[in-house]
Amino acid sequence: MKSSYWIVLVVLAVVLAGCTLPGAGTQAGTGPRDGATAPQESIKIGSLQPMTGEAASWGQNGVAGARMAVEEINAAGGVLGRRLELVAEDDKCSSEGVTAITKLINVDQVDAIIGPDCSASGAAALPVAQKAGVPVVIISASNPTLTRLGDYIFRIYPSSAVEGATGAEFTVNKLGKRKAAVIFVEDVWSKGVKDAFIARFKELGGQIAYEDSVTPEARDLKTQLTKAKNSGADVLYSPLRPAGGVALFQQAQEIGLGMPIVGGDFYDSEEVVKHPASEGVYYTVPHVTTPDAFAAKVKAMPGNENLAVFLTAPIGYDAVKILVDAMHRAGSTDKLAVMQALKLTKYSGVSNPDIDFDEAGDLKNALMDVKVVRGGKGVLP
Repeated sequence: MKSSYWIVLVVLAVVLAGCTLPGAGTQAGTGPRDGATAPQESIKIGSLQPMTGEAASWGQNGVAGARMAVEEINAAGGVLGRRLELVAEDDKCSSEGVTAITKLINVDQVDAIIGPDCSASGAAALPVAQKAGVPVVIISASNPTLTRLGDYIFRIYPSSAVEGATGAEFTVNKLGKRKAAVIFVEDVWSKGVKDAFIARFKELGGQIAYEDSVTPEARDLKTQLTKAKNSGADVLYSPLRPAGGVALFQQAQEIGLGMPIVGGDFYDSEEVVKHPASEGVYYTVPHVTTPDAFAAKVKAMPGNENLAVFLTAPIGYDAVKILVDAMHRAGSTDKLAVMQALKLTKYSGVSNPDIDFDEAGDLKNALMDVKVVRGGKGVLP
């Protein structure tokens, strides 16, 4: 018994000694060894974009571009010695964006945010970011009021004021039309574009023969189209969402509308330009470059094989790069310092070679193109 007792004591002593031997740290991944520096937490950028619903292709492209930027940044050593992480939330292109952004800020505790793509989401969500003091770089939500919410809100996309005015100038100066019917959606984006179009159209000597609105869900538009046809208008301006736009084009053909249709940037999507009823439709779109090499890199990423790459991919990519550039110049992720650095941004991006902001946080070099649908593609007329 005594010999067994002493054997137990010896074994116990060895085990206890082993616990304090040099190099005998905690289990892998559970914490640092004595004297080692604890790994720093990653820097988090939140993404507030639509991943479901009729604007999903915009959000999917924006997130794809952002993820590629994050991968490149981490491969080059991260940000300020820390790993960069993208946290994506689905705002559904709606007022539900307020729930998504609240989670990003309060639960995920992101350092900055990219997005949203839709003004309906932005109007609800961005006041939360401004109040919390979280820097935001808007991808494509274009209502002019959004950047006026405060100093923490920036946008690398032309505002609706620029878009609507561009549509009016094209309608008068290129199409030679001066009497417009207007059908718009009852949402923040469409109202903003419509108001800017009408204001500039009237400045150029145009008249509004008919104006009416539809809900975002409306698909039976024959009543409005018939009234537009009978109004004496010679052009229809109609900035609808993708599905509503396709429905309008089909029904315009069915009733023999007989006038050109001009719309907004939501028509620059696969579901619109690939549809036969969209042939000949004009639409305004930001002057954004999407180099073939960039698009090929996005499609080469896992899960993107079937993605139709378009404008929000390079904008999402640039939004991440601009935030990281501001963090580097600020020397920290302190939100006030990053916001102040964003104000001094001068960045050459993939989507735009000349990105800097005016006093309101809007893109100074905000240029728009007008495209027409030809053979399943949006091309310059």
